[in-house]
Amino acid sequence: MKQTITLFVFLLTTISVSSQTIYAKAFGDPSNEPLIYLHGGPGYNSIGFEITTAEKLSENGFFVIVYDRRGEGRSSDENAKFTFQETFDDLDAIYTKFNLEDATLIGHSFGGVVGTLYAEEYPNKIKSLVLVAAPL
Repeated sequence: MKQTITLFVFLLTTISVSSQTIYAKAFGDPSNEPLIYLHGGPGYNSIGFEITTAEKLSENGFFVIVYDRRGEGRSSDENAKFTFQETFDDLDAIYTKFNLEDATLIGHSFGGVVGTLYAEEYPNKIKSLVLVAAPL
């Protein structure tokens, strides 16, 4: 019995330590054309786009998703490694969460760098890529 309780506590701790909560919010009808906003940074967030543009785009027939990268903005994680692979994994999680096969990415500033590298690595997941003030 003691071993079972110890195993349960270990598993529970492992699951909660390795789980990651990424802030994400969607606007509009999920059956519409998906757009994912990639914020600038590093260290920034998507709130500016969220409060000024996301809902307007959704009212014009798009399914708009905003999120903050791991360790940035509202996706706090003191163990974030800030690697491109970690960023790609989190973006893949957004695709999974919202049941997307492909999407248009809107990359602002450093988000444009992320979008360009993601499109190069996973071209089948990208419908199009919009770059806004991206340092290329």
